[in-house]
Amino acid sequence: MTATTGPSPVSTWMWWEGRRLRYNLGLFVAGWVGFGIQVVAMAWISRYSAGANLVTSALFQGLIYLLYMAAANVLYLLGAVVEGILKPDPVDTYRLGAWRLGFWAAVGLPVIVAITITALFVAPFFWTTG
Repeated sequence: MTATTGPSPVSTWMWWEGRRLRYNLGLFVAGWVGFGIQVVAMAWISRYSAGANLVTSALFQGLIYLLYMAAANVLYLLGAVVEGILKPDPVDTYRLGAWRLGFWAAVGLPVIVAITITALFVAPFFWTTG
């Protein structure tokens, strides 16, 4: 009989790092989708408001999103850290579930924020201009 101690820290790290590129590609796509939503909103607002500046807004949003991606990548490390603390059994089920949850939360957040901001800022212009 042999005792199983679970995956080694190296294999845990390799599993999570092996999926980081997919994670970052998802963040990249979500950022562009969210940005597109907000560009449409800014274009709508700029038709009715002289104070709307699309270029300044785009630069600000780009900087904020780069900071978001950096924070999301730091938080990505939590998958491996929590796995090391919990030592789940079966580990494959935990890994896949945790990765999917983190991926969809990280990818969904920018899109949800863009839709919310659009709704909050475009709705007043829509209702007042007809």
